[in-house]
Amino acid sequence: MSKISLVVGNGLSISFGNQSGISHKFDSQQPLNWNVICPTTGSLLIDNLPSLKRLWQKNINKPHFEIFGFALDKFYCNLIGLDSFKTTLEARHFLTIAFSEYSVLQSSKLNVDWTWFQWLELHKSEIKGALSFNYDLLLESTFDKLGINYHSSQVNHIRNGIPLVKPHGSVDFEMADGIIDIYIEYPLNNFVDLNNAPIKRLLHCSLAYPRKQAHCIIPNEANKYENYQWVSQSSIQFRPVLKESDYCLFIGISYLPCDRIEIDRIINTLPESCKIIIANPYPPEELLGKIKDRGYIVWSSSDGPIDESGKLYNLK
Repeated sequence: MSKISLVVGNGLSISFGNQSGISHKFDSQQPLNWNVICPTTGSLLIDNLPSLKRLWQKNINKPHFEIFGFALDKFYCNLIGLDSFKTTLEARHFLTIAFSEYSVLQSSKLNVDWTWFQWLELHKSEIKGALSFNYDLLLESTFDKLGINYHSSQVNHIRNGIPLVKPHGSVDFEMADGIIDIYIEYPLNNFVDLNNAPIKRLLHCSLAYPRKQAHCIIPNEANKYENYQWVSQSSIQFRPVLKESDYCLFIGISYLPCDRIEIDRIINTLPESCKIIIANPYPPEELLGKIKDRGYIVWSSSDGPIDESGKLYNLK
């Protein structure tokens, strides 16, 4: 039986968005356009995050991932009268609440017609671990529907099943109880960020509320959570999975400069015998250059993990 590891990026969500039709309402590359309602005021969430809104208004025609990157630029923020720390924190909260709503919709639309669902169902006994750079819960919802047990080193779930590493955070992560006793509302009245504390996982029905600490590395931000306990514990358990992989799938990975150290570490952990599969209609040239001396395959269909005849690729 083959041993398969997964490394998942935004391309998986784009694939599902196109197949399900939800990309018309929720373009995962343009989240600031989403009409997300604030859970504490009932008005638009962006209107309750004034620093982030001002940053967006100053750069209204630019790609949203680039705008989030501007929040990290202290010099630029000062230039337009913003505080970079507060703007970045507001961005974390916006993305957490926005992608919570997105995740609930994904779960409600998930069905067996999606080719990646079919492929994961075909290979569910071979999948030994996963790492996802996504905030959303599409992979988790798929695993739930398929009966694949997983864990992310959270305190409120039994740690059985395969490791699921989410090094950039997740919308269902919240600081564990008893760490900080604080009430958060929007607009933000308390500014809590980057505490290396245990996490608990939230149920889907509990996602639409302000987090004590939003666990979300924003686009173009280097990973500040890399050595946090919930990342390092999951990564330790994922490492032997990588070392024993017969196949490692990189699904919709964009290989952005801010992520390359993490992705290169994964590639370098894989055995020479592991076949690397790049599932991406537009595989990044830099990523292909990184693995040029390794055995690799590109799955380039925009319809998912299917060959030219429309059949699912079978790694059994």
